[in-house]
Amino acid sequence: MRVTILILSWLAVALPLGWGVQQSVRKASPLFESVPVATQR
Repeated sequence: MRVTILILSWLAVALPLGWGVQQSVRKASPLFESVPVATQR
């Protein structure tokens, strides 16, 4: 029973964290893509 509680609590923490990281990466990806273009000019 304790194992299931641990797994559920870990999922409750890991899922929002992973989603937040994914959203921040999506927002930052245009910045990373524009950096090589700026250095080539």
